[in-house]
Amino acid sequence: MKKSMILILTFLLIGVILFAQEVEVTVYEVNQTIDEAMEEVNEALEEIESIKGIKPIVININRTSSNTPKMGVYLTDLDFEDAYQMHYPYCYGVLVKGIVPGGPSQKAGIISGDIIMEFDGKKARFEEHLVKLIQSKSLGDEVEVKLFRDEEVLLTKLTLSTLTPKDKDIIITKDGKKKKKLSVGFGGGSWIPVWYVAKDEFKDINFVLDEYGFNGLDEKGIFMNGGGGKGNVGKGWFLGGMGAGYSIDRKKGHLIDDSLNVTRRMYYSNGFGGVTLDKRFAVSKKIITSLGFMLGWGGHTLEVSQTDGNYDWFSLNNDMDASANNFIEMKRSYIIFQPKAMLMVRIIDWLGIRAEAGYFLSHSFTSGWESVSCGDDFEIANSPDTSYDGYTISIGPWFGF
Repeated sequence: MKKSMILILTFLLIGVILFAQEVEVTVYEVNQTIDEAMEEVNEALEEIESIKGIKPIVININRTSSNTPKMGVYLTDLDFEDAYQMHYPYCYGVLVKGIVPGGPSQKAGIISGDIIMEFDGKKARFEEHLVKLIQSKSLGDEVEVKLFRDEEVLLTKLTLSTLTPKDKDIIITKDGKKKKKLSVGFGGGSWIPVWYVAKDEFKDINFVLDEYGFNGLDEKGIFMNGGGGKGNVGKGWFLGGMGAGYSIDRKKGHLIDDSLNVTRRMYYSNGFGGVTLDKRFAVSKKIITSLGFMLGWGGHTLEVSQTDGNYDWFSLNNDMDASANNFIEMKRSYIIFQPKAMLMVRIIDWLGIRAEAGYFLSHSFTSGWESVSCGDDFEIANSPDTSYDGYTISIGPWFGF
């Protein structure tokens, strides 16, 4: 019995000695880890103090300073639970909690949940340390950032910039100064008057009018009325549409074979329309210019008719044979390309004066004019290859900017 008790006590004593040794080893390892962590913190604090010209600030999620460089991220200190769940093996790093849309970090491919390990070659030990490293740089500096994501180490580069609610209206120069960005406007629309100076087509039309005894068109130009509008589609580009037209209607008496009095009528119309695309440039707050073009269609229509006004149900055929009641319609159609330039002066927020100059370049799929009868088109033999080319000038109001 005594031998058994001695044996039991001996085993208990050995167990106590081994437990005490294990506890001593564990305490030593914990102390060593703590010492290493404190050494990292002290190094970070020394590094912060070495960054001259930067005053300590309170870090929060709503950073509103507009004169310091930023990455465009929402940061938080990395805790042990985050590091354990993400299998992150280091005792330094800053966790990305969110990304500012359109900011430098989003452009560099950084996403929420990344751990920023290094910034420009220096360890990011905690949030305030990383913010100090960022603020030690200048606007426009390109830096390399080391990330930890999904148990992989990644490298990316980003360019530091400012982040303010008015970034779209502010330009930051290389020396850090703010400059107001001029607006190219938002678009609008209006009545559009157009003075059209044809290259040669009025001569061809006037030849026909003279044959029928009518005064011709003014070859110095015609005044067309129309309208249009456009809207800003981004980066100074404006998409829209416009069109304009002109018409003239004349009547006169005419004597056939010195015995038959008839009334002759001439109707001429000219019109165009299409899609416009312009690139605007701001000269000042109230003056903008643009270069662009219109792509569309246009054409001439000429109608000549005569009648004595007397119609009899039983002699309609005789009327046609006698040429007392006749009608002819001639037309020519084109595809039109119009390069143009514009100048606009803003008077008030919603009203400006617009001046535009352009040139029509036309192409027709037929070699001459066509006659329209009963819905069918017929070629007119020996008709000229009249174009739609010519200058355009437009000055008028513009509602919008």
